[in-house]
Amino acid sequence: MSLPSFPIRIAMAATLLGCSLAAAQSGDRLPGFELERLETNIGRGTLLVGNGELLVPTGLNVSLLGHYQRLPLVLRDGETNLEIVQDRATALVSASYGILPWLEVGAQLPIVLFQKGENPSGVGLTELTAQGLGTPVIQARLGVLSRRRRQPVDLAADLGVGLPFGTGSALAGDNGLRYHARMTAGMELGWLQPSLEAGVLFRPNVLLPTSNSDMETREGASTEVRIGAALATTGKGLRGELGLRATFANPKPSVELLGGIRFPLVPGLEAFFLGGPGFGSALGTPLYRVLTGISFRSEPPPKISFLDERADQELQLVLATPPSTSGEEPVRPVAAWELNALGRGEARAADDAASPAPPKPHQPSPQEKVVLRGELHFARGSAELPGVVPLLDQAVLRMSEHANTGRILIEGHSDKDSADSFMSVRRAQAIRRYLIDQGVPATQVRIQGFGSDWPVSAQPATEQERQLNRRAEVLVITDPPSLSPR
Repeated sequence: MSLPSFPIRIAMAATLLGCSLAAAQSGDRLPGFELERLETNIGRGTLLVGNGELLVPTGLNVSLLGHYQRLPLVLRDGETNLEIVQDRATALVSASYGILPWLEVGAQLPIVLFQKGENPSGVGLTELTAQGLGTPVIQARLGVLSRRRRQPVDLAADLGVGLPFGTGSALAGDNGLRYHARMTAGMELGWLQPSLEAGVLFRPNVLLPTSNSDMETREGASTEVRIGAALATTGKGLRGELGLRATFANPKPSVELLGGIRFPLVPGLEAFFLGGPGFGSALGTPLYRVLTGISFRSEPPPKISFLDERADQELQLVLATPPSTSGEEPVRPVAAWELNALGRGEARAADDAASPAPPKPHQPSPQEKVVLRGELHFARGSAELPGVVPLLDQAVLRMSEHANTGRILIEGHSDKDSADSFMSVRRAQAIRRYLIDQGVPATQVRIQGFGSDWPVSAQPATEQERQLNRRAEVLVITDPPSLSPR
C-alpha cells in the first residue's frame, strides 16, 4: 500500500456512517449511508424551517424540488484531498395533508438523479452508483399553539421516521431506521415572519477508528442536534426568505445558509428559487447548493360552526338569510341611527315632522357577487368576540382568493333594549379589527351601524328572539375588475 493511500483510507473509515471498519477494508464497494444533510420543511413555513403553523383539515400541500450540490463529500488527510462526490443533482417530492385542526401528516421522497466524483479505486473502493433512491421520510406534525386561536405564536411538534429503503451504494440510504423529533415556532411581526426550529436526529450507530490503529474502533455519536432560524416576508406577491440551519454532531458541526425568493404563478401554485453556501467539513456539507421548484397548496375555508344558542349565550354563529327589505316586512317605526346624530331639539322636531327612511342594509347589485354571507350574534350589551371565529377565518381565506376584486362589508345591529346606542358600530368595529389582524387590508373592510332599525324579529317576545337582533352581518363581495374599490 502506498503511503498517500493509507491516510485516505483511514479518513474514509472515519467519516462513512453506519458501517464497520471491516467493510471499509474489504475494498469492494462504498459502505452505504445517507449523505444528504438537507431536510426540507414539509408543509407551511420556509423551505428550511417550519413556522409552527398547520394546514387546515383537508388542506393539501405538494411540492417538487430539484437541487444541485457542489463537493458534498471530500476526504482530507492534510496532504491529499479525495473528492468522492464532486457534483450531485437530486429531486425531492414532498406532500402534507391536514387531518385535524391539531394534526397534519406529511411525507417526502428524495431521488438521486446524477452524481459523479473522483475514482476511489486508488484506496481500494469502487465508484459510487450514479443514481438511486434516497431515504423516504414520513412525519406527523402536532399543533400546540395557534394564532388562529388568538394565541401569540404558532407552535408545533414534528415526529418523523426515515425508512431504510435508500440506495446505499449511491450514498442515499442508512442501514437502519432513523428518527427525528423537533419543535417549530413562528409568528408575524408586521410584514416579516420569523420562525425557529430545534430538534434531534437519531440514526444508526457510527463506528470510528482510533488514531493509533486502524484495527481498533470505538462507538461514535449517533445523535445530531439541529437548530434553525428563518425570516420571510409576507404577502401574496413576490416574497423573500432567508434560512439558516446548523447541525451539531460528533466530531464536526456544519452550517448552511440559504436565501431566495418565492412568487405566485397561478392561484394556489408558486415557484421558488434559493441558494447559498455551506460551512464545515462534516460529510454531506456542500461547498454550495442551489434549489428550485414549485409548490401547490389547496386549503378549504374552515367550516362554519353552528352553536346551540341555549348552550352558548355569548356567541351565535349561523348562516345568514338577509332580511327582506320589502315594504311588507314590519319594521319598528323609529328614526334611523346616524353617526352624526341630530341634537335633541332638532331630532324631536324632525321626528314630529316626518321620520326619514332608515338607511337600508346593502343589497348586492347584478354586477356584484356574494361569495360569503354570515352572521355573528352577541350577548346583550357586548361587542366581544371569542378567540376563534370560524366565519371570520373563512372570510379571510375568501379574500385571499379575491385579493384584487374582493371587499368585506360588516353591518352591525342592536336590539331596542341596548343601553349603548353605538353598540351596533362597536360590534362592526370589533369584527373589522379581527379581520385586519388576520391580514386583510384595512381599505377592503367597510363597516356600518344600523342600530335597531332592521331587526330580524320586529316584536321579540323572548330572550332568544332579542338575541337574533343583536347581530353583525358579514358579506364578502367581489366586483368586476373595473368596479373594484381602490
